[in-house]
Amino acid sequence: MTKNPVKIVLLLGALALAGIFALYISNSTTPIGEKQKALKDLGGEFQLNSLDGTVNLNQFKGQTVVLYFGFLNCAEVCPSSMGVMATAFSMLPPEEYANVQGIFISVDPGRDDLDSLDKFAKHFDKRIKGLTGTKQEIDALTEQYGVYFDLVDMESSELSYTVDHASRFYIINPEGKLVDAMSHTTTPIELAAGIDRAHSKALANN
Repeated sequence: MTKNPVKIVLLLGALALAGIFALYISNSTTPIGEKQKALKDLGGEFQLNSLDGTVNLNQFKGQTVVLYFGFLNCAEVCPSSMGVMATAFSMLPPEEYANVQGIFISVDPGRDDLDSLDKFAKHFDKRIKGLTGTKQEIDALTEQYGVYFDLVDMESSELSYTVDHASRFYIINPEGKLVDAMSHTTTPIELAAGIDRAHSKALANN
């Protein structure tokens, strides 16, 4: 008996979609469970500089904070990631958007001045701040949050240097606790969902 090729194609397509959906659900639900053990010893208070003055994490208590570590000479990954952050913010309900704070932290304070950082951050969303500090402060903070970065000389490139760094979104809940670290490949939908989880859990605990 000859099988209907159309039905076979449809069945294979359905199975493929089911697999993709299962993979998406798996990836989107694992951060809080398995990552909690790795995150419990990371995060915490910090104080850095912005164009408007000194900024510390404690002043954002009651808000969900999304940190991103990068540098202004980053050609693709950093601007793309900030675009993801801005798009995720635009997906939030008005009450959540009013209580979210994005922070772009430069790991290259020797080259990234506060005025340029402010313009870069505000280009993406008004609720994103550009911060940096001394080399010692950045070294301490990146260790505190488990962030990897390394300045690399590039004599053969048009750029004299680059920064090899791990690109992640760090979500800090309204109580000031680091609750998630999401890859730069995270979609705006996934990041918005992570922000919503942090916001909703804080409301449930109050």
